[in-house]
Amino acid sequence: MPDSHSWAHIDVEALRHNLERARISAPGRRVCAVIKANAYGHGVHTVAKALQPVLHGNDLFAVATLHEALTLRHTASTEAILVMRGPLTLEELTLLVQGGFHWVLHSRYQAELLKNWLKSLAGAVSPTLNIWLKINTGMNRLGLPAEELHDIWRWLQSLKLPGERVLMSHFATADEPEHVLAHQQQTAFAELINSLPDAEHCSRSLSASAGIVSWPQAHHDIVRPGIMLYGASPMADTDGSYYQLKPVMSLKSRLLTINHVKAGDTVGYGATYHCDQDTPIGVIGIGYGDGYPRHAPSGTPVLIYAHGEVWEAPLAGRVSMDMLTVDLRGIPASPGDEVLLWGQSWGSELPADRIARYAGTIAYELFCQVTSRVRFIV
Repeated sequence: MPDSHSWAHIDVEALRHNLERARISAPGRRVCAVIKANAYGHGVHTVAKALQPVLHGNDLFAVATLHEALTLRHTASTEAILVMRGPLTLEELTLLVQGGFHWVLHSRYQAELLKNWLKSLAGAVSPTLNIWLKINTGMNRLGLPAEELHDIWRWLQSLKLPGERVLMSHFATADEPEHVLAHQQQTAFAELINSLPDAEHCSRSLSASAGIVSWPQAHHDIVRPGIMLYGASPMADTDGSYYQLKPVMSLKSRLLTINHVKAGDTVGYGATYHCDQDTPIGVIGIGYGDGYPRHAPSGTPVLIYAHGEVWEAPLAGRVSMDMLTVDLRGIPASPGDEVLLWGQSWGSELPADRIARYAGTIAYELFCQVTSRVRFIV
């Protein structure tokens, strides 16, 4: 039975293609595929299963929280998983280590947590610690400041426990090539690492998607593709296609009805859209209750497939919870016709990046806020 509400096609071949684009942009580097936040709203189990066949032996997945890691472990039973927030309690630390997860140590608090945990073991076992030591180079969010880095590094090295150690940081402005901070962060990262004794054998990681496509000198050993996996651009004011990325999510709905609104009348909540002439107004069965951005203004485009052709129609009036309305002047549409909100279909593409610019947001948010009311089709 065809959907009369909203649905999303997830193109796993496009997902694999985008991972390959990351490899092409950063040749020879390990890949840490970021699938946090339910794989940016695309379905973490679907995405993990799709990427598993194209991961290399020392690649890994990354999520934000321990809960995400434990959930992912049911699907990714053999792949390494990085938990980017790291532990907040002794219980979380125990589960991270016992689960064989990689995890980020980004604060003195966590270092003290680890010291206390090791003391509680009383030398009974030698746990494997796969620790990514995060350095604050200017993001000023998570990361050890320079004045704490050296002591914690020396202590970690003195433990002589098995496991991988990675030195990492995170760009604040990698999506703005002209911003001086990106250059400063690269310099700070290199200088801090070079000041650490015995750090030359540790892997390094600085670049997420924006760094991958724009800062080849910052690729180091491990890159962390996130938004580019899903076909959206990591750079401001560009679409994913500029980097030969393909949309993974195609969000669709249908025309429910067409109203013939008279000149001088208004459309929707707040009466914000005024018809300057008699206008056919299409009602589409999707709204902010499905995750379409409520603040998308009139003029934001959708694509309608009618009579074997693709037509672009602008939003007309405010987005409501279950519906949105479009101006159908010049479009031979009928109730039941399919509508593309973002993604690709019928040989045409409507980039999520473009919709995000209209709505004053980013594609990351569009993907992550798609709700459970939308049926996902793989």
